[in-house]
Amino acid sequence: MDDPGLSLPGRCTDIVPQKRKKDRVSLFVEGSFLDGFHREVIYKAGISRGDVITPERYRELTQLDRRHQLNEQIFRWLAVRNHAAGEIVKKSNAKGFSTEEARQALVPFIEKGYLNDKKFAETFTREKNEHYGWGPAKIRQALAQKGVKKQYIDLALENTFTENQLIDALADAARSAAKRLMRTEPGLKRKKKLADFLIRRGFPGHIVMEKSDELLKKLENEEL
Repeated sequence: MDDPGLSLPGRCTDIVPQKRKKDRVSLFVEGSFLDGFHREVIYKAGISRGDVITPERYRELTQLDRRHQLNEQIFRWLAVRNHAAGEIVKKSNAKGFSTEEARQALVPFIEKGYLNDKKFAETFTREKNEHYGWGPAKIRQALAQKGVKKQYIDLALENTFTENQLIDALADAARSAAKRLMRTEPGLKRKKKLADFLIRRGFPGHIVMEKSDELLKKLENEEL
């Protein structure tokens, strides 16, 4: 496809609202369609009929339009749920935006508090533990995959899993597996199944092995 900028410079002869996309306009230069832009981009850039559109100005409009599209997309993502900044970067990449474009777009969202990886890590850790029974290792892995910094992950896990809280969370997770465990042959097989389940849930192996006999006994005696 030919680069529209090759026909420039030229004078803007018309700015026409698009029929299918009411928030976008078509920019015409010397009577020919140049490109489509968000109406707010054209307004903020101060483009009107008679203005000379140079290749440099066209590139500026294109960059502003991409930034506007990305900002709107980020608002839509955040309207659905909270995100870590790294998640937004990955999603932006998937939409065709560069990492640098995404990072620049994130700045005002971070400054206004719409994105806060520290709070995100704390909320994510608490919810995954309370509602899904995840242990610290599984939560750490998930947060790391979302691009959350190690310092925020460490702090969130420390605040959520004190020694007593970790044991309580371990017992809650074991309780959630009670029905399945009781269908397993008693003894080593049942103990192994419990241990494997708890480790998959993200609890430390040494804690699991230390507590599995006690937990299994309570489950079998319906004390949990």
